[in-house]
Amino acid sequence: MYDFIVVGAGSAGAHTAYFLARYGAKVAVVEQYAVGAGGSGAAGAFISPRIGKGGPIQRWTNEAFRYCIDFYKDSPNFYPTGLLRLPKDGEDFSKTIMDVKYKPKDGGFFFPQAGVLKAKSHLEALLKDIDVIYTKAYPKFGNGVVEVAGRKAKHLILATGAWDELLDVKYLRIDKTSGVRFDLRSDLALPYSIHKKVSISANLDGIVSIGATHQRLDSPSRPQPPSMLFEEAKKMVGEFSYEIEQMYCGVRSSVNDHLPIVGELASELPKIKSFKNFDFGQIPKRNVSIIGGFGGRGFVFGPFVGDMLAKHLIHNEPIPKELDVDRYVVRYLKKGRV
Repeated sequence: MYDFIVVGAGSAGAHTAYFLARYGAKVAVVEQYAVGAGGSGAAGAFISPRIGKGGPIQRWTNEAFRYCIDFYKDSPNFYPTGLLRLPKDGEDFSKTIMDVKYKPKDGGFFFPQAGVLKAKSHLEALLKDIDVIYTKAYPKFGNGVVEVAGRKAKHLILATGAWDELLDVKYLRIDKTSGVRFDLRSDLALPYSIHKKVSISANLDGIVSIGATHQRLDSPSRPQPPSMLFEEAKKMVGEFSYEIEQMYCGVRSSVNDHLPIVGELASELPKIKSFKNFDFGQIPKRNVSIIGGFGGRGFVFGPFVGDMLAKHLIHNEPIPKELDVDRYVVRYLKKGRV
């Protein structure tokens, strides 16, 4: 009997399992392919803040950035290369609000604390002392217990990213966006990473990574070919020679307000007559939680939100309303659908 079974060994699942175990829980992870096999494995894992004009997305991204920079600081898989964020064509930085350390550079913002994470090695290190079962998950519920792959637990955590087959709720939809990354063997001497329309990493042991989020899978527009990454990279740094070491493809998850989702799922949808004094605590819960919706910042949000969920489940610490999955329950109810 475990305290928690986490389904999914990407950034969301591995970080959540790590923190739950660190706080004393008995945890198992069920993964149908391999650690970091989905969107997390395809990610460039650029650790950087968000620029903008304020608002919840920038505020939470940058709070997560500050948290994860401290979390990664002693990791052998994190390379604090710094990152230069350049304006895209037509993008105006004049009214940008910055709440993290930066230096003006080349018409953009240089973030000295930013860097690149070797994602797969990092995830494997997080899970080295945690039971990982490699099989497809078919959860069964009964008597207050969930059983997955022959293991039983008191609580199930869905960290399945864009693979939403197990998410049987009508108030939440997971959006899916494809992503591509190339690792290139090159002598391109980039001392720091650069992001404009695509991201180019600093040269780490002869390898330069370029990547980008490409296309929402439900979008009718023509998908961008992988060759676009190379064209944009050369616009940024000029011509350079390379050999393709490996190509990675994955699908990332997000929701329509572009903030992470985290928290316990509703067991039923209550009928609410007035939302004036509505409290999330009025929503009945079952023994299933969700964490995800990180979009293109899986390794910025992963440690921050994973720790948040672990503290909520172990120590009953509240989840901020802007991130709690219950925000989608409330929106659904306000539309009069119950």
